Amino acid sequence: MSFFVRRRTRNGGATLVALAVVWLWVRAQERNLASPAFATGYLLLAAVIFLAIYNIRKKLPFLPLGSSAAWLQWHLYVGLGSVGVFALHARSAWPNGALEGFLAAVYLLTAASGLAGLYFTRTIPAQLARVGGEFIYERIPALRRQVGQQAGEVVLAAVADSGATTLADFYAHRLFGFFERPRGSWYFVRPSTVRRRALMREMQDTRRYLSDPELSACERLFSLVRRKDDLDFHEARQKLLKLWLFLHIGLTYVLVIAAILHGVLAHAFDGGAV
Repeated sequence: MSFFVRRRTRNGGATLVALAVVWLWVRAQERNLASPAFATGYLLLAAVIFLAIYNIRKKLPFLPLGSSAAWLQWHLYVGLGSVGVFALHARSAWPNGALEGFLAAVYLLTAASGLAGLYFTRTIPAQLARVGGEFIYERIPALRRQVGQQAGEVVLAAVADSGATTLADFYAHRLFGFFERPRGSWYFVRPSTVRRRALMREMQDTRRYLSDPELSACERLFSLVRRKDDLDFHEARQKLLKLWLFLHIGLTYVLVIAAILHGVLAHAFDGGAV
């Protein structure tokens, strides 16, 4: 852990020093009655383009452009530093123009999504590791159908072996929907084991009424309920990561285009060459 603490301290300190240098330069320009708007704008645009290049770098891992871990560190701290440059460029007032207001909103949304992604990518892998198992996102629906089919087969076999329907009735009323239907929207926002624990308590209470073949089948159902719940959890967390990445990258590209257009128009209305 000491390595990561040192790295965060070093990179965070370098970012603060760089921002302090930019701030001092801006203050010096203002004292000389010069406008630092174009310089801070270009610096912010360069930072945004650099941040966008990270996604391209990930798609070309075979190029000798440095390690992905190093690029990630640059991406994180350039992104955090860009927030300070944005504050220096935009000043305190919200932009009046439509394009400037749109650009500011897109930048803030992009920065917010980046901070959210930093939290997600630091917490979700640990959550998945605690659950156990490694599941490829695209294969989860097929694995879930397989679990549902196994649960149905277990119950049918118990009925055939015992001639009793107690477990089958419980499965039809309480477990069939769990195995066959997707979880609700709120589960994907905040997945939990509440339903899993409730079903297992009910199964435990039902055990006293089961025959020996049904008891054996019930133990198998316990395992399948846990596996189905694990698959749902993996799907919900991995889907959140995929949706976040799609949103963050989309906002980044919109930001780059809007920033370039803003720069061209700023030069045009300032009287400079377009």
